Amino acid sequence: PAVSEISIAGRDLAKANRVASAIGEKANGVQAEATDEKQVARLVAGYDLFINTSGPDYKVQIPVVKAAIRAGINYCDVSCDGPAAEKVLKLNAKAREAGMTAVIGIGWAPGIDNLMMTHAVSQLDKAESVHACLVWPLTDLVKGDTKQVAENLRGNAQYSASWETGMRCFSGECKIYRNGKWMIVNPFESRVNVSHSKLGTIEAYPACGAEAVTLPRHLRGVKDVSVLLSFYPPQMNELARQLAIQIKAGKMTTKEAALSFIETAGSDRERWLSTTKELPSVWPYLVIAQGVKNGHMVRYTLDANTEWLTTDGPLYTAGMMLLMDRIKEHGIYPPEACLDPIPFLEEVAANEPGWTKEKRLFEEKLERLE
Repeated sequence: PAVSEISIAGRDLAKANRVASAIGEKANGVQAEATDEKQVARLVAGYDLFINTSGPDYKVQIPVVKAAIRAGINYCDVSCDGPAAEKVLKLNAKAREAGMTAVIGIGWAPGIDNLMMTHAVSQLDKAESVHACLVWPLTDLVKGDTKQVAENLRGNAQYSASWETGMRCFSGECKIYRNGKWMIVNPFESRVNVSHSKLGTIEAYPACGAEAVTLPRHLRGVKDVSVLLSFYPPQMNELARQLAIQIKAGKMTTKEAALSFIETAGSDRERWLSTTKELPSVWPYLVIAQGVKNGHMVRYTLDANTEWLTTDGPLYTAGMMLLMDRIKEHGIYPPEACLDPIPFLEEVAANEPGWTKEKRLFEEKLERLE
C-alpha cells in the first residue's frame, strides 16, 4: 500500500526526529509517553496502523493497547511479558466493539517461537508437551564495553528495556502450563537441562513470557508448555539468580538489577564473561515437542536457521498484513490465533536480505522414544 505519512513517537523528541529524518520526508517525530493512554489515543487517531516497540513491556503494553482500542486503530507489538499479555487478552471484547485488530507479541520471542511451537505440535498425531529454548548470548558484555552499556541503560538509550525485561523474566513467580493446568513456579528452582548440538548441555530456566499464557488456549490437548531461557556465558545465570532474589525481596527494581548485572559482570570479566566456546553470533533457538506419531512415542526437535531470525521481520510482515486487510477478524490475537505458521515464516524470511528459497527455515529431527 502507498504510505502517505509515518509518525515516530518517543519520550525524547530529538531522538524521534533523528529517526524520522533517516526515514525520509514522509516521516515526522513527535513526543509521547507510552503510559499516557489518552495522549497516545489522540496521537494515533486517524492513522491506519499503530506499531508499538516501546518498553519495558510490563509497563507500557496495557495502556498502549487501550489507546489503540480507544482510537479504533489496528495494532501490533513485540511485547513479551506474560502477566501483561494475560490482561491485554481480556480486552478482546472491547477491541471487537471498536472494530480493530491487535496482533500482540509478534516479534522473535514471542512471535516466531509461538508459530514454531505450533508447527512442532502439528507434526505429531497427538502432542503431549512443547517447549522452546532460547539462549541469550551476551555479546554486548563479552565483546563490548560494559561501562558504555550501563551508561546507555541509565540514559534510556536503545535496548535499555531489553535488559529490564531480561531481569523480570527470572525475578518473579513464573506462570507455566504443566499437567494440563497453569501453575506458578520459581524459575531458578525449575531448571531444565537441554542438549544443544553446538553448545552442549544448556542449563535453562522457565521465563515469564507470553507464550505459556497464550499457546495452551490454542494447542488443544497439549499438557505442558513453557519457554526456557539461558544466558551465555552460562555462569551469568548464577548472577541473574542472585539479582532475582534481590528483586523479589523488594531490595532492587528491575532496572537497578539490570545495571548491577552489567556492572558486576564488567568488574570481574574472568569470573562472569569468560567462555571456552565461541560466543553465538545470534540467539540459538530450539523447539522440542513430545507425543505420539504412528502409534509410537516420539520427540520432534526443531533447530532454527538463525540467518532469518529477527524481531523486526515478523513485526513488519504482520503490520503489512494488517494494512492490506489480510487479517480480517477483529479482536486481540496472539500470533498462533491468526497466522498460518509456515506461510507466515516463509514470508518473513523472504524479506531478509540474502535469503533464497533454497535455504531451510529450520532443521527437523524425529526420534522414537520406545
